[in-house]
Amino acid sequence: MMDDPVQFVTEDLPRILDSLRGSDIRELELTEGDTQLRLRRAAPSAGSADTQAEIEEAKLAGMESQVFRVTAPLVGTFYSASNPGDPPYVGEGSGVDDHTVVGIIEALQVLTEVEAGCRGTIATVLATDGQAVEYGQALFEVQPRG
Repeated sequence: MMDDPVQFVTEDLPRILDSLRGSDIRELELTEGDTQLRLRRAAPSAGSADTQAEIEEAKLAGMESQVFRVTAPLVGTFYSASNPGDPPYVGEGSGVDDHTVVGIIEALQVLTEVEAGCRGTIATVLATDGQAVEYGQALFEVQPRG
């Protein structure tokens, strides 16, 4: 994962659910970019102490079909390869892990590597080589895998 403490991936969800089961927390909301996760525990009813938690867990299982967005950590110029004419670091269908370099952003003649931040497969390349990018702009969409 990148250094942003707010980021989470599907792999974190079982740990989050386990933490909630052993606590008095009734509601938790996590937001990252366009992805929002809200867990709300229902008041216990007779015979169904963990029913709501099980329902929420089932909903979260469907999150695996969602994508993780790799975003620009700073404003600058995005480059898909280390040198002009070289093949890009990754393309659609490329497998990545947390620390796979997926591109470079140049700002003030300083090159900053952009890492995938999760394990998965590149689903969509959103940035083009030489494109000016803004902080937080989505560069790639990654289909997470466990």
